[in-house]
Amino acid sequence: MSKYRRSDKELYPNPHAAVNTKGRKERQDFDDFRTEFQRDVHRIIYSQSFRRLRYKTQVFYFPQNDHVSTRMDHVRFVASAARTVARSLRLNEDLAEAIGLAHDIGHAPFGHQGEDFFNEIINSHLELKACMPKFSHEIYGLRVVDYIAKRDREKPGLNLTWEVRDGIVSHCGEDFKTCKLLMGDKNKNLDNIKTREDADLPATLEGCIVRLIDKIAYAGKDVEDAIEVDIIKEKDIPSKFKKRLGKTNGMIIGTFIEDIIKNSFEKNYIELSLEFGNLLHELIQFNIEHIYHRPKAEEYKEQAGKTIKFLFEDLLSEIKRTNRFESDRYSDPQKNGSIPRVYRIFQNFITEDMKDVYTQNDPDELIVLDFIAGMTDIFAIRSLSDIFIPRISV
Repeated sequence: MSKYRRSDKELYPNPHAAVNTKGRKERQDFDDFRTEFQRDVHRIIYSQSFRRLRYKTQVFYFPQNDHVSTRMDHVRFVASAARTVARSLRLNEDLAEAIGLAHDIGHAPFGHQGEDFFNEIINSHLELKACMPKFSHEIYGLRVVDYIAKRDREKPGLNLTWEVRDGIVSHCGEDFKTCKLLMGDKNKNLDNIKTREDADLPATLEGCIVRLIDKIAYAGKDVEDAIEVDIIKEKDIPSKFKKRLGKTNGMIIGTFIEDIIKNSFEKNYIELSLEFGNLLHELIQFNIEHIYHRPKAEEYKEQAGKTIKFLFEDLLSEIKRTNRFESDRYSDPQKNGSIPRVYRIFQNFITEDMKDVYTQNDPDELIVLDFIAGMTDIFAIRSLSDIFIPRISV
């Protein structure tokens, strides 16, 4: 025990708290100043994959309004609220924060609709479907932190603790009516998880907190964002939500957090009361009916889908043509100006960023999917423009 660290008993009084980790894929030396889960927080926030969340869709495509949420805003809201609940329940705040920050790191560009586009691609490419039956952002998030995410000038893979990895891959899946979350299997093999059903519930209470807070954090904020972009009016919100939950997103989150703490204190599970669990379910249903599928929210869905699908087929053609850039490294200075910038970035992704990560057993389709899934919304649009639109030459 480092002389600079507080004791585990002082940090985590709750006997159900996750104190020690089951380990990492690669062993790390002990840190005198930080807990293992605190180290994970730092690994996550310094990674390029995490930083790109600031330009990925939450609900509305690349908003120019600073008051409308991006994916980065959402994960910060979740991490903050999860840490608050964990502190009140005397659980591991650092673990709750780490899971909250990384839980959506596997999201594709264009939000949940991007997931749908990738699933259409997977279903039309058998080589890809054989290694990835379905694109689910939580399953893919585990792949990101294990093999793709990197800190600047370091090798890919964040080498996170088992508990944080479990929290990422297990952070969603119930039918939104579930009010009580029990801890899942602590012996599950995370590397064998291919579907949402395989993931089961999180194996820690801290992971259960994030799983529940995730829905709370977006339910109220999506309403605020919809009002901001004029999809709904404040008067459209049913009065029972205002009366029981509060009139603002801050009040809504506060109400739910208070209920979770009161119902989970000194328990071996995380629970919302039946009343507030039903209200959460009804609020999400309100959003589905009045926000998520309204024309303004899906205004550019067709264009976004065409963007993802075209980039996939075009980059797949390029990676096969160049034999993963072994036969053509764009070295001719006479042709440099005519080569789309995205091709060069893709080449660097394969030959430098992800060097020695892929094997010959990995299909080219998986490499292309990894590259596009990591794109921000804006970079995907720019890449399409880069391929299609000629530059001014004189």
